[in-house]
Amino acid sequence: MKKRSQRMALLQDLAQRKKRQADQFLADSQARVNQGEATLLQLEQFLGEYQQQFQQQGQAGVAVGQMLMARAFVEKIEASIRQHRETMKTNAEQLQQVEQYWRQVYGHQCAMKNLTERALTQERAEAEKQLQKELDERSQRVRTPFI
Repeated sequence: MKKRSQRMALLQDLAQRKKRQADQFLADSQARVNQGEATLLQLEQFLGEYQQQFQQQGQAGVAVGQMLMARAFVEKIEASIRQHRETMKTNAEQLQQVEQYWRQVYGHQCAMKNLTERALTQERAEAEKQLQKELDERSQRVRTPFI
């Protein structure tokens, strides 16, 4: 039968793999949130620039059809921004869940590491105790004077 520390080392290895996977989930989720923020900023900047450009053109005079098309385009951009904000909200909630999962996995991995170290320390102490016992027994043996 394997020593306790060896069994614990296998469990610690599994916990480390799970933590690496959780690290990847966390990084992916953070990247999604960051990308969403950058995309939202770009959409809002584009909308502002488009509206400013259209106002400048409008000062020179714009046909009704052109104005209606521009308004429809602005509404589509605004709808995209609203939809993107909802997606960002979902991504932020998922990030919170992933962070909570990561903390849980990290705590489990640390606990497994501590248990493995404790088992190793205990096994070393037991081995030293056994060795000392054997040394004591050998020293107590009476040697015959015939040697």
